[in-house]
Amino acid sequence: MKTSWKVLSIIGVTLMMLASCSKFKKTDDTADPNAKQHNDDVSNTKNESDNLNTEINNVLTRTSGFGKKEGLQAASICGASIDSSGQYNTIPTVIINFDGVTACGSPSRIRGGQVKVELIQGSSWSARGAKLRVTHIDYKVTFVNLNNHFVNFNGIKYLTNVDGFDGIAYYLTGAVTVRIKERTDNMTVTFENGQTASWNSARLSTWQVTGYVNITATVNGDTIIGGKFIDSWGVTRFNTNFLTEMNTPWKSGTTCGWWKPTQGRYTSVTDNFTVSATFGVDRNGNALNSGCPGYLKLDWTILSSNTSGEAVIQYF
Repeated sequence: MKTSWKVLSIIGVTLMMLASCSKFKKTDDTADPNAKQHNDDVSNTKNESDNLNTEINNVLTRTSGFGKKEGLQAASICGASIDSSGQYNTIPTVIINFDGVTACGSPSRIRGGQVKVELIQGSSWSARGAKLRVTHIDYKVTFVNLNNHFVNFNGIKYLTNVDGFDGIAYYLTGAVTVRIKERTDNMTVTFENGQTASWNSARLSTWQVTGYVNITATVNGDTIIGGKFIDSWGVTRFNTNFLTEMNTPWKSGTTCGWWKPTQGRYTSVTDNFTVSATFGVDRNGNALNSGCPGYLKLDWTILSSNTSGEAVIQYF
């Protein structure tokens, strides 16, 4: 079991690196500002959810009430305190309290509010079928370098360890695959101007380790509607409906760096416009067949006028 917890911790640490969000290096003046804003909202909401999942995993793999068998290891999160007094409750519980003042990471972010994590299925988070209920209570992420724009989450999401984790197999071969399912129902997201959105998500993340240290992650939509893999849906900050399809699964890893996805494309359709992001391209927006990419490409179409635009965006 010692080896299994170590690997889960390694996988959890690498999740955080997926949370970096690229910004425009150049834009097309004909672009609709609402289309740009919605793409930022899709990216920021997904990335901050992924980032929080990382830290939850890191905490639970160090908490004996969630199945850790070895001696207790201290868990820490930048700008937060961890209340694990409920880890031996009938429903094991951990509460993460963010201080709302400490700037962390690059780009710099300040987080406030509270996140409550409960093991509602299974005796251990590493077990097959284990399920978490994650309650967001005014969980606010402020982007310091973006004029203190923020996203504020209120609601519940569920995380399921689909297959569990075989520590013996990893010890013998240096290889393992871990799949985590995410479900969010009617999460309320509030933005810096007071506008709100209703967010739902269905994702399946597959983590693969080879040679003990080489790690890749593939993230796909996990609900099929009309033959399409849907990642998220709901109501935008502009009070219009949206549906985001994962056209090609997002993939990144240790070879090129987590902040530089090597593949992936999503398309988000709203009542007013369609916007697509394609990852793993060169400076001209062409897909790379080898090597490590440095850019993503954004395309949009305004439905009322059937006008469109595009921009190539450099990774951090």
